Amino acid sequence: MKICLANRFTISSDKYNLILIDKQNGKKERRHYFANVKQLSNFIGELKLREGLDRCEVNLCKNSPIIPSYSSVIEETIVKLERYIDECIHGKK
Repeated sequence: MKICLANRFTISSDKYNLILIDKQNGKKERRHYFANVKQLSNFIGELKLREGLDRCEVNLCKNSPIIPSYSSVIEETIVKLERYIDECIHGKK
């Protein structure tokens, strides 16, 4: 099984783990191992968040009650990613 997520990530598996292959341009391929889909999706969400903060792409605004908190948006996105990966692994998509 190999599932490509964008151009950067590929999900594979062995007998015991899900394997996230992180291939960035000009960098050596990195492999991360996870016991379940929840751990995998949390890792990807937190990785993308850290990269966004490093590039200052996240603007913090506490004055607007209309805008949901960043933590709730991130958690919701991670749950959606988890469902998508689970559907891909189990052949529903």
